Amino acid sequence: MSASLAVVVGAVLGTLFAWLARWLGGERRVWAIGLVVAAVLYLLFAAVAGAGAEALALELSGVVAFGAVAGLGLAGRPLWLAAGWGAHVVWDVALHGRAGGYAPPLYPELCIGFDLAVAAFIVSRVWRPGGARPGAGG
Repeated sequence: MSASLAVVVGAVLGTLFAWLARWLGGERRVWAIGLVVAAVLYLLFAAVAGAGAEALALELSGVVAFGAVAGLGLAGRPLWLAAGWGAHVVWDVALHGRAGGYAPPLYPELCIGFDLAVAAFIVSRVWRPGGARPGAGG
């Protein structure tokens, strides 16, 4: 699979995840848990690959940071969740988009598509110009 196809597949999977969260109810909670899981996966990849303490500490800092953003999203600010998913794209590109990383091949590209799709879905659900916001279930 090519990198660009991986991004498209990731976007499809992200859209399915976002819709599943909506269908299950409590979509903000599902989006928040998913954001933390996305960060934890990179920590697990690093641990399984035997990455050094510095890489593990960096990945753990990502889990803490994305967990904090997820908490803000659950505390009544769902746009924080969209920002978190969008920021996770930067994490994918800056730390894992290079060859030789410890994530499986094409995983960062899949994650980029997934993250962008979820962020866009959240924005479409919660942001309205003029301050009116629909209720994205908590």
